[in-house]
Amino acid sequence: MEETAFNKLPVELERVIFELAAWQYPETVTLSILVARRVCVWIEPLLYHVVFSNGNADRLLQMMQSKPREFLRKHVHHIALSSGDIQRADLTQILTICTNISDLALWTGDTYPALLIDMRHLTHLRRLSINLFELFGGPRAFQVPAIDELPFAHLTHLDVFSEIPESVWPVFGRFPSLTHLSISDCYSPNLLTQALDTCAVLQLLIVVWTSDGDRAEGALEITDPRFCMISCWDFETDWELGAWGGLDYWRRAEDFVARKSRGEIKKSEYQA
Repeated sequence: MEETAFNKLPVELERVIFELAAWQYPETVTLSILVARRVCVWIEPLLYHVVFSNGNADRLLQMMQSKPREFLRKHVHHIALSSGDIQRADLTQILTICTNISDLALWTGDTYPALLIDMRHLTHLRRLSINLFELFGGPRAFQVPAIDELPFAHLTHLDVFSEIPESVWPVFGRFPSLTHLSISDCYSPNLLTQALDTCAVLQLLIVVWTSDGDRAEGALEITDPRFCMISCWDFETDWELGAWGGLDYWRRAEDFVARKSRGEIKKSEYQA
């Protein structure tokens, strides 16, 4: 067979090409791993880099059973679990095995305090999207855990998409490493200002509007340059985009605040 130009490439360069293509176009990975055994070895781990159940618990559990625990522990870095029929025991198994997770989104509609026990395995957790009030016991058994311990000790990005009673707001100031905080569909100037004042290392506070009808006006009451509002109609797609290094709402808000600090945007503007 005639040797092609591609066959002449150094193996190291060939690997870089496949890895870059897989990273930029993750939907192509399932086909690319069929090209050659060496290509499969290089890029198959990217199939597990970002795991999004999208309500399909069976598919997720099949994935968990298809690979050795050590493989999953090493290569699964981002997990989002959306509404579906995932059982609590299965969630415990996932969080016990995939301990290298840095980014976790729990949108299952079933958040409970016992999750904290499983989440303490996540020593690398940096980003969390969760119903924080229910995680801390909800209206019946609200209790704040030790925030300076795992899984919260190294958390830098926290998205709270649920109702936030006043009893929860003081907790934000106790996260030792929290630089980014987002709140969904809630504009309360006094409570937002409290978070800005009490979070020692906070760089960005975002109110995320998930529907156009919920948007608040009059945000000029908050003049802190770290604050902004942003619209995000498709939260799940935005999360997945960010997990692959794309321009998610966190990065859009960061860019907005940076441009504002440079004087490229008026100080009175708050909508990113």
